[in-house]
Formats: sequence, structure tokens, C-alpha cells
Amino acid sequence: MSQHNTPEPSQTQLQEVQAALFNLRDGLMNLKMSLQELAFMTDETAQREAMAEAENLIMRLRG
Repeated sequence: MSQHNTPEPSQTQLQEVQAALFNLRDGLMNLKMSLQELAFMTDETAQREAMAEAENLIMRLRG
């Protein structure tokens, strides 16, 4: 039988990965909030144009 000899990650490595994931989550949450603020600040015409462009893109992707 074959036995895999993969080294176990150290506690330090696990903590580094966990910290990186928390930083990524925080960055994504900040981006989300910024995008929400931007969406609230834009005018209705821009929102309609963006929706139309998104719908056109989705139709092209499906086609």
C-alpha cells in the first residue's frame, strides 16, 4: 500500500493562512461597501444604462 508523506502544516503556517483569509475577507467587504456607496451616488440614467449593458452582455454570453 502506498502511504502519502505530506508534511503537516505548522501552527505558524496555519495562522498565516488564516490571517491572509481574514485580510481578504475584510478587503472584499470594503470593496462591497464602496460599490454600494457608488451605486447609491449614481443617477438613474446611469443605472438604466448599466442594466441594459448587463442584459446585453448576458444575452451575448447565452447566445
